[in-house]
Amino acid sequence: MLANVVLSTTALQQGIRTHTCPQCGLNPTTTMVKRTFQYVPPWVYIGLLMNVIVLLLLYVVGRRVVKGEVALCADCNDADRRARTLQSVSVVGLVAIPLLFSFGAGLFLGAEAGLLAGAVGVVSGIVGMIAAHRTTRFDALRCVMVDKQANTTTLKASDTFSRVLLGEAPDALG
Repeated sequence: MLANVVLSTTALQQGIRTHTCPQCGLNPTTTMVKRTFQYVPPWVYIGLLMNVIVLLLLYVVGRRVVKGEVALCADCNDADRRARTLQSVSVVGLVAIPLLFSFGAGLFLGAEAGLLAGAVGVVSGIVGMIAAHRTTRFDALRCVMVDKQANTTTLKASDTFSRVLLGEAPDALG
C-alpha cells in the first residue's frame, strides 16, 4: 500500500536519520542515501500538444528539484535504485523503440512498412513504460509535490514510512 508522506523540505535536505528503515519498516538502516526528488506539475504536459520545444521549455520552467538524504536499509536502497533505473530506461524506450522499429522496417520493407512499424513501436513503448512503472511503484520513493511556500515535499512511499518517522524523527514530518 502506498501513501502520501508530507515532509519538511529542510529536514529532507539535511537528512532524515532513523534507526528503522522507513520504506520497509522492518530492517535497521545501514546508510544515508542521497536522492534527488523531482516534481513536474501536470500543466507542463500541455506543451506536448504543441511541440517538443514548448514541452522542454515548460518542463525547465515548471519542475522543482529537492536533493535530500534518507536512511534506508540495503534491500530497500537496492530496490529503489533498480526501480528508478527501470523507469528511466522505459522512458528512453518510449523514443528508442519506435525509431528502431520504423528504421528497421523502412530499410528492409519500404517506407509504408516503416510507418506502420513506427506506430507499432509507439504502442510498444507506451505499454513498456506503463508496465515498468506499475511493477516498480512499490519500490521507488516518488515525489508527488514540492511546495516551496509551505517548505514541504510530498513523497509517495510505503504506508510504514510515516509511522516510522512519527516514532523516530517526528520533526521531519511537514
